[in-house]
Amino acid sequence: MKVGDKAKLTKKTFLHQGIFIFTGATVEIKELLPDKALVIYNDKEGYPHDLEMALSDLAPL
Repeated sequence: MKVGDKAKLTKKTFLHQGIFIFTGATVEIKELLPDKALVIYNDKEGYPHDLEMALSDLAPL
């Protein structure tokens, strides 16, 4: 995976700052760190949110 790629969340659905982040949602990789990635998640209204996810919680599309 590289910056700009789309990925699928494999982590179980969770609540982050009052927003449900759903398993299977598509995210865009914004920045890669050694063992984590900063991703952009668009909620159901289309608003983007930055999330820091472990690489093991992402699967390529």
